[in-house]
Amino acid sequence: MTLEVRAATPDDVAAIRAVGELTWPPTYSFAGPDFVAHGLATWWSDEAVLRSLTTTATLVAVDDGRVVGVGNLDLEREPPTIWKLYVVPTAQGSGAGSALLQALVALAGGARVTLEYVAGNDRAAAFYTRHGFVEVRRQAAEVDGGPETVWMEHPAAEG
Repeated sequence: MTLEVRAATPDDVAAIRAVGELTWPPTYSFAGPDFVAHGLATWWSDEAVLRSLTTTATLVAVDDGRVVGVGNLDLEREPPTIWKLYVVPTAQGSGAGSALLQALVALAGGARVTLEYVAGNDRAAAFYTRHGFVEVRRQAAEVDGGPETVWMEHPAAEG
């Protein structure tokens, strides 16, 4: 495996959309097909991916020339917030997610970083906890009948 984490470009839109299409159905099957369809239409369309390239710092994990993961960080939000971190199922456990997460936290320049995930996504909860994030609050679902949102925080670097 030759993993590279780099800034995403508009040329990556189709590959980023493919990450969503490969990850969302198995990741959120517990929330039901309507939740998955809504998420793909809202956050993984070409338009949504292009918009995120202009409003967030978006990184891709590339393995042997193939985009296997994506993550983004909203540096305009206080504190900086990670909105996406997904790795295709065939590359999960390869270190791509950890590399993306570490790069996103580094982009925050030592500031506290927050993120959200959907309650019931136990793999995400365990992954983020292993990387030093702690749960700080929960909020009601954004989609009627959907699971609640769990917010986590990574502390600011000391120094």
